[in-house]
Amino acid sequence: MKPIHLMAALLAVSGAPALAQPTSWTVDKAQSTVGFGGKHIGMDFSGKFGTWDATILFDPADLAHSSAKVVFQMASAKTPDETETETLAQEEWLNVAKFPTGTFTSTQITSAGGNNYVAKGTLAIKGKALPASLSFSLTISGNSATMKGTSTVDRTAYDIGNSSDPNGTYVSKDIAITVDLVAKK
Repeated sequence: MKPIHLMAALLAVSGAPALAQPTSWTVDKAQSTVGFGGKHIGMDFSGKFGTWDATILFDPADLAHSSAKVVFQMASAKTPDETETETLAQEEWLNVAKFPTGTFTSTQITSAGGNNYVAKGTLAIKGKALPASLSFSLTISGNSATMKGTSTVDRTAYDIGNSSDPNGTYVSKDIAITVDLVAKK
């Protein structure tokens, strides 16, 4: 028997523990939101994505193997103002016909002390994938977790609204992304 096969056989019969994977969390979408906000003509506005999915593997003791991926349907972006919602879908803004989804994929999650973390990764919107980070707090109680996070993105970096408002005169360039999740193991 070759040495490598002998080692594998010994590990298999010895009961050596398999490498553990961080816990998979299932998001309760009825209690969770992915939102956005900024300024429109100097007034605050906010909205949310109605349709999105999240795949979360997280263990505070194993951040190196923890990860998150959120895919949101761009056409589900809504604000309380019908005109704003219709404008968001248009080619100049989110161009939902050509780019139906946006995605955040983490590449690294680090501790920021206590229950605070930072997920660094890539945010892909409207065909542009750029570095992004999400600062979040997390409270785990038994099999349940509550997470609140924020990020700020420059909409012009994603070519959102650049033709009519490249300087942020009417719609702020900085758009806040908010994540409010409830999940279970």
